[in-house]
Amino acid sequence: MNTDDTFTTRIVHHIRSAAAFDPLPATPPRDMAAAYALQDGVAGALMNDGAYGPVAGWKIAANSKALLARFRLDEPCSGRVFSAQRRDSPAVLQAQDYRQFALEPEIAAVMGETLRPQDAPFDTARVMGAVARFIPSMELLDMRGCDMSAVHLPDAIAQNISNAGAVLGGPGIAADRLDPATVRTTLRVNGELRHDVTGAAPQHPLEAVTWLANHLAARGLTLEPGQVVLCGTHSPIWYHEGKGTFELEMSGLGTVMLQLE
Repeated sequence: MNTDDTFTTRIVHHIRSAAAFDPLPATPPRDMAAAYALQDGVAGALMNDGAYGPVAGWKIAANSKALLARFRLDEPCSGRVFSAQRRDSPAVLQAQDYRQFALEPEIAAVMGETLRPQDAPFDTARVMGAVARFIPSMELLDMRGCDMSAVHLPDAIAQNISNAGAVLGGPGIAADRLDPATVRTTLRVNGELRHDVTGAAPQHPLEAVTWLANHLAARGLTLEPGQVVLCGTHSPIWYHEGKGTFELEMSGLGTVMLQLE
């Protein structure tokens, strides 16, 4: 077994068991190409596990100007969302299933057409035609003790950037009608308003999906109809311990409901 296989096996075990985040650092430190190669291997193993299943979407991370600068990146980064962890609102989940639960409110794109590597590069006009609609969503995270402010980002990418699924709401809005600058995002936790911000998308969601489509194409991957793209958080990572109810509303897009029992 080579070193990459060893890392893949250990990462898969840690994710399945909700073990504390271990960056499993490489020497020399792994670069982005090595990180995505590991993520591909991890995803291949998890897809054969009924608790995860096939890839049902993608997340985009670190796509604000501030985070790109903090991590010294030229572009954002991506991870998978697995089908068994993709849920429609209202969703009921078990708090005990997470080592360190967190969520992020995000606009998500629902894809309506295929974007294949052989058809790249894609511009925003082509991608707009491929997006069926934009909807409100909560990205679910199990941080497992990962300190994103201090982590070597390729180590987090290798472990799918802490994604533990998504809850999708609606009804949504057509791609050509979305104006993210006017979208008001409110998050209520146990009925109490905890976050209220307008125009907080880290970048225009259409630009985010365009970046992802070209990024995946460069890796030989296809963005498929029915898949969702989480287009970046409208708040810092929102941590929560124990049970709770969460209601997200995005003006013009709709609502998302989650209950942790």
